[in-house]
Amino acid sequence: MIRLAMPEVVTHRYDPVAGVGLNVCSLPDAEASRVIDRVRREFRPSLKPDYLARRRTTERWLAEAAAKLLVCAVQQHPVYFFLGDFCHGTDASRPAALVIPLSQLPGEAITFSLGDSTSVAARPERRLYLPGEMVTLFATDPAMAEFGLTDRQGLQSHYIELQLWDASVLRAYGSPVKPAPGVVTESEERQGEPPR
Repeated sequence: MIRLAMPEVVTHRYDPVAGVGLNVCSLPDAEASRVIDRVRREFRPSLKPDYLARRRTTERWLAEAAAKLLVCAVQQHPVYFFLGDFCHGTDASRPAALVIPLSQLPGEAITFSLGDSTSVAARPERRLYLPGEMVTLFATDPAMAEFGLTDRQGLQSHYIELQLWDASVLRAYGSPVKPAPGVVTESEERQGEPPR
């Protein structure tokens, strides 16, 4: 049996003008629609008209599923990563890439989906995985070889998505990540600062 090594890095693709760790679903509908319309017009004409509604439905499922698996409080909107090194491809709507060691992310605040979460959410057998479960899958399931773990050779149609439920860890990478309005971070609670 072929055993695959689980990648040691994850990649977050983003627009450097907007910053690291942002999620269109954290915006109010009108603003999110404007962002999606701009991306559709300038970069991805194939984005379907119901994209925002499907993303919001997906994120509700992700948050519910993650809350059942994780010990930490689940933010409504995760930060998305590819499992592996995906900094080589070109994505005009997200031209920058943050590649960091998987070990730098808190295991108690991450989940994985075997594929794009919007596609996974539409399946009857949908589920999320914890880090330990992913290690086991890589060690025992030959089907893991079907997933692209880098874009060095071009665009990957099958990849593993990581959802980070605590964006505050990205501050260590110089990220201007700010919580959604009204969200008080753990460090702010400790310091007694008002939410931003």
